[in-house]
Amino acid sequence: MASDIDLSGLNIDQLADLVTKAQSEMASREKQRRKDLRSDLERRLAAEGYKLDDICPELRSGGANGTRRRKIPAKLRNPQNPNETWTRVGRSPKWVQAILQERGIDMVAFKAIPMYQIHA
Repeated sequence: MASDIDLSGLNIDQLADLVTKAQSEMASREKQRRKDLRSDLERRLAAEGYKLDDICPELRSGGANGTRRRKIPAKLRNPQNPNETWTRVGRSPKWVQAILQERGIDMVAFKAIPMYQIHA
């Protein structure tokens, strides 16, 4: 089938584009195939009175071992835009980095300033 396609008239850019499109299509089809297979398994298990989680708990959605991660409450807030918050976990957001640079302070000093803290 693929040997019937004449690629000799395509230049390098066209071939690269074709490869990219083919890879994208393959990934899309594989994702749909897995989704269809999971639906089929769930339907067959339901007919027997089971859920997929009963048979394979490791396939549960969520984090490792099927556990869900709890949401960490925000600890710091941008007074200029209260919608911008930070949990103090992971990389600091751009608004925090900008404040540190503007004020010439380090992270320890920043975390201690009451106007940025969210009190529960």
